Amino acid sequence: MTIHTYADLPLVDRAAFELACARHGFAPIHFNVSGEADPDDPEHGELLIVRRGAWAQAYRIDARGQWLRQFETDLNGRFFSRAPYA
Repeated sequence: MTIHTYADLPLVDRAAFELACARHGFAPIHFNVSGEADPDDPEHGELLIVRRGAWAQAYRIDARGQWLRQFETDLNGRFFSRAPYA
């Protein structure tokens, strides 16, 4: 599956992403979400890149939804709060 925007995420992941954003005072529109092949291992997976302003984080997409837990950990750590909305 190719991900160009957050709307391309599987429905369950999209709903979880929206809830994580809302719990931390964000909306999905505050983030730029895209997918790209893992440059270190292009045959075994895609990375989900989440950007806000000058800050970006890459998450490996897996069937267990681990990227969502990592994204929420970054929100809890205020990683994306350092960047103004852009």
